[in-house]
Amino acid sequence: MRLAKAYEPKKYETDIYSLWEKNGAFKPTMRPSTGVGGTKRTFSLAAPPPNANANLHIGYALTVAIEDAIVRYRRMKGDKTLFIPGADHAGFETWVVYEKELAKKGKSRFDYSREELYRQVWDFVEKNKHNLESQMRAMGASVDWERFVYTLDNRVVSTTYDSFQKMWEEGLIYRGKRIVNYCTFHGTGFADIEVVHEREKTKLWHIAYPLVEGDGPSTSLGVKEVIIATTRPETKLGQSALMVHPKDKRYQHLVGKKVNQPLVPDSPIPIIADEYVEMDFGTGVVTVTPGHDPNDFEVAQRHKLPAIELITTEGKMSDNVPPPFRGLPVQKARTSILAALEEGGYLREVKDYVHSVAKCYRCGTPIEPLLREQWFISMQPLADKAIKALRAGKINFLPESKKDQTIRYLQEVKDWNISRQIAWGIPVPAFVNVDDGGDWIFNSDVSQEAIKVGDKTYHRDPDVFDTWFSSGHWPLVTLDFPKGEDFKQFYPLSLMETGGEILYQWVARMIMLGLYLTNKVPFSDVYIHGYVLAQDGAKMSKSLGNVIDPFELIERYGSDALRAGLLTGRRPAVNQGYHPAKIKAARNFANKLWNIARYIEGKIGDEPINRGD
Repeated sequence: MRLAKAYEPKKYETDIYSLWEKNGAFKPTMRPSTGVGGTKRTFSLAAPPPNANANLHIGYALTVAIEDAIVRYRRMKGDKTLFIPGADHAGFETWVVYEKELAKKGKSRFDYSREELYRQVWDFVEKNKHNLESQMRAMGASVDWERFVYTLDNRVVSTTYDSFQKMWEEGLIYRGKRIVNYCTFHGTGFADIEVVHEREKTKLWHIAYPLVEGDGPSTSLGVKEVIIATTRPETKLGQSALMVHPKDKRYQHLVGKKVNQPLVPDSPIPIIADEYVEMDFGTGVVTVTPGHDPNDFEVAQRHKLPAIELITTEGKMSDNVPPPFRGLPVQKARTSILAALEEGGYLREVKDYVHSVAKCYRCGTPIEPLLREQWFISMQPLADKAIKALRAGKINFLPESKKDQTIRYLQEVKDWNISRQIAWGIPVPAFVNVDDGGDWIFNSDVSQEAIKVGDKTYHRDPDVFDTWFSSGHWPLVTLDFPKGEDFKQFYPLSLMETGGEILYQWVARMIMLGLYLTNKVPFSDVYIHGYVLAQDGAKMSKSLGNVIDPFELIERYGSDALRAGLLTGRRPAVNQGYHPAKIKAARNFANKLWNIARYIEGKIGDEPINRGD
């Protein structure tokens, strides 16, 4: 082939990629040394699977650029190099995207059965999954397409189920009723690290709780009421207790006494002492609301107090509150409750206040801490093993500071809620006895709604797994764990390269699950890259109109120019802006290489060149 005078990459890149693929250039074969330094060893990398619900973005173009540069370098060194592609069904992320698609048609998830929704989302994702493959090819990713893994493939589901069963049988997975982070808009719970926190201006309402008359000698001390401060008056319609610090001298004489709850007739509650209380917050007296606060739930467990559920999964007041407020949406209930408190003479003071509000990371709806029965993983035993491996230097991090961050996260890790109340995802393979809610059994045949075991009938749990639970097995499923030849040759992976925003959600969990299932770390090295920001340093956002389409850049400059431009000046874990000048400079450099090749071609003609000449 004679090179054309003009460098027009879009005319050649697709054909060159096809030629490489046809000749097995992306296969993990040992290659002769090319002079760069043949090491004759293996190298393996499984690309983070992009979400199969939308086109690839500029951030994933950076992922491809970094990983493909490393992989091609290892091949040049003669290493037996494996580069595995994939796609993520992306559970809740895809669920949110598809709900928006339904909204465009004037529909919602409530218009369909779970089975219908699953089929619709499956078709939607299948279409996008094929788009991802063509887009990765356009980016020039030199992956082995025959090893492509989708997170709903049978082997992924099977490995996830085997892991769930093993952890359940060994007591690491349990079914428990605990406080979970719940989005009332999307109708599902979340793990703690999936919740975002935003500072907001609000009010701090001071509410009086009258002491029960005749309850001990307190009145002789002149005390007739106890005042609490709260940002959530809607949760004050069914307390389990008031609580003070045991060393707070202001209230020590009140411990053991009872108070009446404003707006809740004939429901006196005790005043207890617990070191959880911060003496300098508000008045130093706080309510115990076990049904809507994880810390209060722990306090209630210690003091054997009941947990009253005041808010429903729809974000409305439950039947456990006084009749005037039942069924009201939370914000409307707050207004009504404050009016009733003022009318009843219970509202003492209102102050401006700034605090952190937990919100759904996708829709911004305030998270409701709700008491829900879910599947949890007991994380501390897994975390302890991971911490030991990291401190022993089993995994190298670049930058190294990310290892310290991971260890700190593991030291404070909480039990992981892996249940999601959506239709899209890997179904939980557990069935409950219809006559005994505490009798659960494992069964991987989730195509059945109910099964019979002897004379007992069991119904399938309608929930699906948190997608991070299945994705946490990525180094295993991409290598066909436990008996595949790739697993024997390439595990642990040589490198895990990903963005810092999922260090805890993904990297830390892969380490824990890999160690648990294999007694080996899942990868030897971790490279963390930063965000691709807008040119002015702002985060890219559709709402801001500053999102860059990588495929427009490929069309204009070619994939080599895009990749080289994104890599220029890039530093590990640093968020850096997109600079079009770097893409253009890379395109100009590629043009120079093209002209050099044309010059050489003109000098040597069609004569073959021998290695070493």
